[in-house]
Amino acid sequence: MRRKELILFMIVGTGVNGSSGEEGFEVLAQKLYSTITKIYPSQIVFFASDKSKRTIDYIGEMFKRDDDEFVLGEDYQIAELESIDDFNACFEIFETKIWEFKYSEDGKDYQIIMDYTSGTKTMSAAMACCGMFYRTDLISIGGDRSIGEVSAGTELINYQNLYKIYDRFVLVRSRNNFNSYRFRECIEILQYIVDLNIHKESFLALCEGYYAWDMMDFEEAYNQLRQVNANHMEVVEIKSTLKKNLNALGIIVNSRSENLKNCYILASLINNSIRRAEEYKYDDAIARLYRSFELIAQIRLTKYNVKSSDVDISLLKEHNVSEEFINELEKIKEDGKIRIGLVKDFILLNELDDELGKIYLENESKIKNMTQKRNNSILAHGLDSQSKQDFDEFLEVVLELARKLDKDMNKFLYQTKFAKFDFKLKINQI
Repeated sequence: MRRKELILFMIVGTGVNGSSGEEGFEVLAQKLYSTITKIYPSQIVFFASDKSKRTIDYIGEMFKRDDDEFVLGEDYQIAELESIDDFNACFEIFETKIWEFKYSEDGKDYQIIMDYTSGTKTMSAAMACCGMFYRTDLISIGGDRSIGEVSAGTELINYQNLYKIYDRFVLVRSRNNFNSYRFRECIEILQYIVDLNIHKESFLALCEGYYAWDMMDFEEAYNQLRQVNANHMEVVEIKSTLKKNLNALGIIVNSRSENLKNCYILASLINNSIRRAEEYKYDDAIARLYRSFELIAQIRLTKYNVKSSDVDISLLKEHNVSEEFINELEKIKEDGKIRIGLVKDFILLNELDDELGKIYLENESKIKNMTQKRNNSILAHGLDSQSKQDFDEFLEVVLELARKLDKDMNKFLYQTKFAKFDFKLKINQI
């Protein structure tokens, strides 16, 4: 395994105990020197103001006193901080140096340790935040503080274990991704949680379940969501929504009523389209609405035992469908089967004297205009992009027909609407 080059970042103040004279420089240099000789880095990056560079000179003298060399450009470099009380300015300098090593083209693998003990409070805060953001090793220097400052010769290096903070960030980020329907991202970043007090297995099953449902894999979604312990702190706030979602999925997977099952599938598909619209993916959303529109007609046709994929002419005759329409269907027979699409589905419903067919014909011009836009979409047969207005108009028609299809459609839509976390809760306030 290739050995990592150890790089030590140190912020440099101008003294200790309120002294910024030569004595203060020398005392601080001794403390920094003690840390350096304990870590033995390959290289040091000092972050110093013009005034605090004097401290670095004393560090060099201490190396000479120990018959060692301390060469600028080889053993260390200096990154000057012009605004030592400007958090953003300090952060940017630290970040720039991290990038230099992180994205170095010299082929070496660098491990960065950041010592944020010295310097102004702003410098220390900025370095600690930068180190946490980039997940570098953070250290502070402790020891005997009976005289206020750490006494020389008692210095101890404290490595700051930030895993709990990182895990909290992952948890909040996951909840944010979950609310944005980015379930795969949730699943990927949840793997980094190491705190055993966080019930990540429940959260993972939650994300896997909703991802499967978003992909319309109902059985997998049902199996995953059943593994979620809704009493765990991480998911308890969506317990009631999860319960109704599981009920809906259970009906889709297990119900013996084909019509009830199909109505829940239709509601899932409509909600799926609404989620895509919330992501501003209107072409994708409208493609799903088009399929919902078609499914409404197909579900209603099952009431008459008619299948769009294989229309039985004898059934149509039993329902007194006009000979003219039947003859028209006979002309499109292929491989011994009559297959009809969305438009003819609704025309057939009208022939069957069904309410949905009548609604379609009453709004035929408007619907044809919307379906034509869908056909011109880049996700269908054209190159056009769809707008929010296109989606909203189409959704209004689909919802009207869906509610006519079944009087309980609003309930189905409610029970298939995905859960979302409330970011006002204390769990998110870190």
